[in-house]
Amino acid sequence: MLHAAHILCLGSSTSAAGTQAAQLARRTGATLHVMPLPSGRAAGPTGSDPGSGAEAAVPAHVVETQPRSVTAVLQYVGDADIDLVVADTPLDRGPVPPLATDLTRALTRRLDRPVFIVERQDDPDAIQRLLVPTDLSVPALRAFRHAVALARLYDAAIDVLHVIESVPYVALTPTDRLSLGATTLSERRGRRRLRAFLQEGEAAGVQVQSHIMRGAAADQISRFANQGDVDLMVLSAHGSDAEEGPLGPVGTRVLGRVTRPLFLVRASGPSLLGPPDDAA
Repeated sequence: MLHAAHILCLGSSTSAAGTQAAQLARRTGATLHVMPLPSGRAAGPTGSDPGSGAEAAVPAHVVETQPRSVTAVLQYVGDADIDLVVADTPLDRGPVPPLATDLTRALTRRLDRPVFIVERQDDPDAIQRLLVPTDLSVPALRAFRHAVALARLYDAAIDVLHVIESVPYVALTPTDRLSLGATTLSERRGRRRLRAFLQEGEAAGVQVQSHIMRGAAADQISRFANQGDVDLMVLSAHGSDAEEGPLGPVGTRVLGRVTRPLFLVRASGPSLLGPPDDAA
């Protein structure tokens, strides 16, 4: 179950981010903070119905303030103890993926809490299929647990994708020769570890399907997300490369290519999961 006391919407209360943030605030019982972006940077209204805005959707106190810079946003997030930031995609971004825009890229590099980048859509309940790319690490498991909580919230299904990097080599040992079979040793290990993900999702009553692909991780993840019927990608940000920042090289390349809505979970920092999940 997702737990949030304060949700910050970067965008107008009638934008896609405002509608989505209001829905999340209503379902989690959180206070909604609305921070309208400067003119031209927020997505447009999702509909003409005056009752579709955040104020009508959430019986909570809405705090409105005007951001002056990314630094001001970060300062507000810390001062207001924000648990989740929901941001719009700019109207003028064209074919550029959501996290390739200057504002969202800066925020995701510097925020230490989950960020939900919303595409322009009328129905916040349109999220029916989640994609979780995973390298089977502990931070990736944290992202998967957030995806499970989101899937329960939206009554959605989850696709878990693990990519086995293709590395050319010469088989010299019995272990290497095993890797040349119909099912490679790395694939067997991947499937075995993926079963633990599936079992955790099934225990929560969520439909989870696993996928194993071979090739360059960023290429396969981007292709799966953009070509498949994916409504939201849940990604773990746990890179340590000084140049790429907290997203890491693979995450940075993926977020520069994927045009789907994105829910980014940090490897450390505040979590939206309840005590049972954190203890696990």
